[in-house]
Amino acid sequence: MNIFETDITPVRPYNFGLALAYLRSSTAAILERVNQERYSRVLTFAGSDVLVQLTSTGPIEHTTLHLQLIGEQISKEIADKAVSWVRRTFTLETEPSSFHGLYAHDPILGRLMQNYRGLRPVLVADPYEALIWAIIGQQVHVRFARKLKLAFVELCGRQIAHDEAEYGVFPQPGDVAMLKEGALRDIQMSHQKARTIITVSQAVASGELNLPELRNVDYSLACNTLMKYKGVGRWTAESVLMRGLGFPDAIPAADAGLQSIIGRTYGIGKKATEEQVRQLAERWAPWRGWAAFLWWFQLQTEELAEQHSK
Repeated sequence: MNIFETDITPVRPYNFGLALAYLRSSTAAILERVNQERYSRVLTFAGSDVLVQLTSTGPIEHTTLHLQLIGEQISKEIADKAVSWVRRTFTLETEPSSFHGLYAHDPILGRLMQNYRGLRPVLVADPYEALIWAIIGQQVHVRFARKLKLAFVELCGRQIAHDEAEYGVFPQPGDVAMLKEGALRDIQMSHQKARTIITVSQAVASGELNLPELRNVDYSLACNTLMKYKGVGRWTAESVLMRGLGFPDAIPAADAGLQSIIGRTYGIGKKATEEQVRQLAERWAPWRGWAAFLWWFQLQTEELAEQHSK
């Protein structure tokens, strides 16, 4: 095995510890191995499987991330792709002062910013993975969605062993495109989800749907491009734009968890409607996605505390 190591300096302040805490409390972190200090995940760069490990040093005003790559071959291309992946996935290059300026428009959100100072959105590892996760998560409880995701990876993903540990590898679109609907139905996917997963996988595998390119187009066009596939509605598309592609102003306003915490926190009621979330979120533009990420983390934190109290 070869090892490559380098340091990455984020735009500061940056709190890597909170990013790890978000992942530890997220039911959507399926293939990540996360503890108090380290992020580990096997990813495929330039056709090679690479174990990516991240740690940090220094306080949030002077944080530096240390990246270690372990693989059979670590070329310059792989190293460069991995560094770019880290910068994008952990939102390391965005200057956050404009987002922090929203405090003046919304003191409630401002208090959340103070509680989670230095936290920025952590994206799903790959836009295709984000799309599949969003489809699986449609209209089901997050715990059942996690069960489906684990079954999906077991069905068509791979396992890589390193230091007596097993790391799951997310399946490639071409592998999923060749599945029969029955295989997905056998792991409790609905008929519609099975069909949508196979359809979008075929589109990605063939190049008809170029997900990374959507980062370079207008928000509405990106959203509509995803929604042209049957089974991909607005919530799914907005989730992918926010969590998979890093659009800072994308907000999946139909998300049940978001509606719940916003409804309770802003005195709207037990659960805000989609329209109420959209109206309230106008004060967060052009950072609605960042704000939603903080509210999701707050919701996860509350649910975790409730579980521990039982």
